[in-house]
Amino acid sequence: MSSLTDKIESDISPLVGDYGCNVVRVAIFGQGRGKTLQVMLEKKDGEPVTIEDCEQVSRGLSIFFDVNEPMTGHYNLEVSSTGIDRPLTKQKDYERFCGNYVVVKTYVSKNNRKNFKGLLESVMESGIKIRLDDSLTVDEPITLLYEEISSAHLDGFRKK
Repeated sequence: MSSLTDKIESDISPLVGDYGCNVVRVAIFGQGRGKTLQVMLEKKDGEPVTIEDCEQVSRGLSIFFDVNEPMTGHYNLEVSSTGIDRPLTKQKDYERFCGNYVVVKTYVSKNNRKNFKGLLESVMESGIKIRLDDSLTVDEPITLLYEEISSAHLDGFRKK
């Protein structure tokens, strides 16, 4: 595993699956007593995640984490749905949502910018191609490599 969040995701995925959900993302925010361990879910059947789903998974994870401490020190557990701006964290996410509108931020500047918004046109082994919305670009889609992407999510207010 490449990081603590990857290890936590691997450890909890079977348990979350028992509740009919998949882990979309595990993230750690904050520091000290304000640290939050966020587990973002989606339902396996494609239905919306309910508050009851989050409560059940949260109770199950709390018991699991009491026995298998995910990290040292105090933290708050937050279990949530993806919402309309579902994050894209894995290649399979990009493949699943190809043809949808996305918002992508990069670590490095590409064409003098780090923020991109447009249609996820294609997915490759090494990255993605986005046809950008704005008029400052040419007709060609821009290619972003996975290692250049700091964050990406669906543009929840725009559907394909």
